[in-house]
Amino acid sequence: MTDPAVAAALLIRLAELVDGLPAAEVAALAEGRARLAVVPVAATPAGPPAVVAGRPPAPRRPAGPGVDPDRAVAALAALTTRHDGTAYLAGWSGRDLRALAARLGLRGVAGLRKAELVERIVEATVGYRVNSTAIRQL
Repeated sequence: MTDPAVAAALLIRLAELVDGLPAAEVAALAEGRARLAVVPVAATPAGPPAVVAGRPPAPRRPAGPGVDPDRAVAALAALTTRHDGTAYLAGWSGRDLRALAARLGLRGVAGLRKAELVERIVEATVGYRVNSTAIRQL
């Protein structure tokens, strides 16, 4: 059973998040055309990242050597724009990006520069989902 104080704090935080969203996104949530996702983010020493312009920041890469590709795939699955996907992967090393590409089954990435690799990963994850959603709405 959830602690009532924790549940109340969560509801307050959700209300703040929804209050900062554009009206169209709130309507999409209310109508079931959009969803909220829980994506773990690494907190900074000053606390969790702030909501900027009504949108939470893209989750940040976990600190420390290497990354967990499964966790990265889950984080990318929760992102809704290519920009957020690019921001999420921007600080990654080439080695980590190649490991993620391998986890995603992408081929022909060995000779790519970092920016090209990020673009391929974003297109294979977030971009694919955004395109699929747009096609379904036709």
